[in-house]
Amino acid sequence: MISDIIGTVLHKGEDNCTVNVHGIGFLIEVSRVTYLQLPAIGQEIHLYTHLVIREDNWRLVGFMTTREREVFLNLLSVGGLGIKGALSVLSVLGVDGLEEAVLNGHWQHIKEAPGVGSKLAQRIQLELSGKWQGRSPKGTVVAPTMGEPIDEVIQGLVALGYSREEAQLASQQGDTTGDLATRIRQALRALDRR
Repeated sequence: MISDIIGTVLHKGEDNCTVNVHGIGFLIEVSRVTYLQLPAIGQEIHLYTHLVIREDNWRLVGFMTTREREVFLNLLSVGGLGIKGALSVLSVLGVDGLEEAVLNGHWQHIKEAPGVGSKLAQRIQLELSGKWQGRSPKGTVVAPTMGEPIDEVIQGLVALGYSREEAQLASQQGDTTGDLATRIRQALRALDRR
């Protein structure tokens, strides 16, 4: 089993990267969460990995943190959800967003991931809530004391195509007490600076 890889980034794609380890290029599938944290081409990287072996295909999936890898493996254990679906859920919600959705019973948020319908989203929420009993979400967004709820900023950014985790991080940038349009503009500027 390949549990982690340390090497130099050769290529970055939207859902994968190639890492050179002593002259061998490993093609590694990644979620959008990990993709956004990848260093520049030519820089060293350390990815935690999981090798999925099928009879006609070997796929290496990489993560910036062991926590994301653990959540990915939990997602793979859900019936009807494969590698692509698990990465899609992580890409849209991120680890914290998924934990929040599962623990609060918000399966509709899970349905935002491409390729995940209502039934599968409900199954993910149900099965993971059983595994994660006693766990508290680590990425809960604190609502501002004035103005519109910060959730509306997140919803607006998700509607524009950003993942829930990107939207949560960006929504916390700048003045959280202004009107909704101003806060969305500030969040978009924060996303542009990445």
